[in-house]
Amino acid sequence: MTGRERLTAIVKGRRPDRPAWTCLADGKTLGSLPGGLCGISYVDFCRHLGCDVVMLEGWGTGLAFSSPKFTWPPGVTEEHAQRDERHFVEYRTPRGTLSAVWRNGHPLKFPVRGIEELRTYRRMWEAASFEPRDDAPALRAMEDAIGPDGIVCRFWGPSAVPRLLEFDMGIENFYYLLADHPREMADLLDLMHGKYLEAFGILAAGPCDVLVLVENTSSRYISPDLYEHFNGRHVRDFVDIAHAAGKTAIIHMCGHIRTLLPLIRKTRLDGIHALTPPPVGDTPWQTALDALGDDLIIIGAFDPATFITAPVERIAPALEALYTPRIRRSNVVLCAFADGLSVPIERFQAVAEWFRRGP
Repeated sequence: MTGRERLTAIVKGRRPDRPAWTCLADGKTLGSLPGGLCGISYVDFCRHLGCDVVMLEGWGTGLAFSSPKFTWPPGVTEEHAQRDERHFVEYRTPRGTLSAVWRNGHPLKFPVRGIEELRTYRRMWEAASFEPRDDAPALRAMEDAIGPDGIVCRFWGPSAVPRLLEFDMGIENFYYLLADHPREMADLLDLMHGKYLEAFGILAAGPCDVLVLVENTSSRYISPDLYEHFNGRHVRDFVDIAHAAGKTAIIHMCGHIRTLLPLIRKTRLDGIHALTPPPVGDTPWQTALDALGDDLIIIGAFDPATFITAPVERIAPALEALYTPRIRRSNVVLCAFADGLSVPIERFQAVAEWFRRGP
């Protein structure tokens, strides 16, 4: 099988010819490779290693999807400014101005911190919209870049709850507002989700066959009660809309999800992207299979504590222990994640050599 055939079989629930693996690397790793490899593209790096390509959007190619396009209503402007390492954002509205500050991709100040800001933010969403764009040319260009070596996954999100927790409120503000103003928070989440249903429909009508909703789910910041009453229902709607269009629905959940698995089962998802075992995460792959069934698609993280920080000699024994007979029979793609980090090529090569010998 080619990489495309192998990964397509896995996401369609069919047995591949052999276990699949991929990697995720960005400029921090690619720019520190030795010799003539330094600065090669992500796709060429995968080819050099001999792994399959699970391309998230146009990762490393400069290509991008544009649909659905999100637009704030008339009267709301979004202004950006960069000063040193800090990125400033201002949302100017007829009701007032919300502001945020970021540094190196991490929030220093959230735009919504109190009830008046929540009310302003809600008004912003009342006439916000998602609009379709033609993503077929972008998909063709991405598939041409990959060739027969892999597949493209639509990587989009998050939905309402993780958006507020991660980007617009933060954990502390979110839970204080939920405790002090539960009705207004519930109204906001219902309003946002109604808009997201439009986006889910646009995604499902698009050209990609594999949709990945980027939730970053973790029980470290989403409680089981919150997941059951809001987040899980939102994810289930995404899954149902994707399935109605004949698409594969995968959720990116890179955190601690073990205690959420019974609730996650209710979403009827097809798979989990970045499922992370201990000690960095808390969910062994086999535990996820126990809870969600043996048909679950797992694009699972190779334990970062082993892949990135342990002696390189421990990589092969760790993979040998990971690939039990059950895992070998399952719809699994191992991913050596190195985004945001400079990881020596020897670690990728150790993974590649183990797979070349045949798990």
